[in-house]
Amino acid sequence: MPSEVRIISTKELENMHTGSLMSRRKNLLACEQSFEVSDRYGSEKEPIPEETGYIEFKNSVAWQKAYKELKSVLSTREHYGENK
Repeated sequence: MPSEVRIISTKELENMHTGSLMSRRKNLLACEQSFEVSDRYGSEKEPIPEETGYIEFKNSVAWQKAYKELKSVLSTREHYGENK
């Protein structure tokens, strides 16, 4: 099943444990590339993350913002920053 990732604030990210952040990263990476290449294309309307509260596709501005914020927070974590 394709991934849906809840949109959360940077403050919420900062309060998450590193393991939870890594799970979020995995879920973001599991999102489908775009709505146009998904099985849902042609049979339903493209979801808008700001309306649904969830990110589903990597080509969305919401996905790019979420991944950038996640990487920023992870870079402050001791063990993650050493390996990347």
